[in-house]
Amino acid sequence: MTKETIRPQITAYECILLVFSELVKKGKTLLRQDKLVSILYNFKDNDNTKMLFEDVAFKRNIDTITSVDIEDSLCRLQTFGAIGKLNPAYEKIVIYISREEADRFLNSFKTEYKNAADIVSEAF
Repeated sequence: MTKETIRPQITAYECILLVFSELVKKGKTLLRQDKLVSILYNFKDNDNTKMLFEDVAFKRNIDTITSVDIEDSLCRLQTFGAIGKLNPAYEKIVIYISREEADRFLNSFKTEYKNAADIVSEAF
């Protein structure tokens, strides 16, 4: 048996960064964290956007949807200073990515990924 590790076309981290970059372009830099995963979940099976979520696993319970991949990506973004969370309950995410950084990051991907991120960003 041959075992092989294949990197997905787009990682969970890149997915979140693409969506956040599109949000920056639209001037939306404040998000509710409690709604983030459920909004993204709605796009995982959409033919136009599912390529973004190839590396993102969701767990759906009776009344909640969670994703360790999205939470890990948010932690990485916060560590790198791309996002912050507002006190006291940390329920709001502030995106600190500059418009120039967002454009540079978006331009490093194929048009199909940028278009998918644009579609997802409209939900916020």
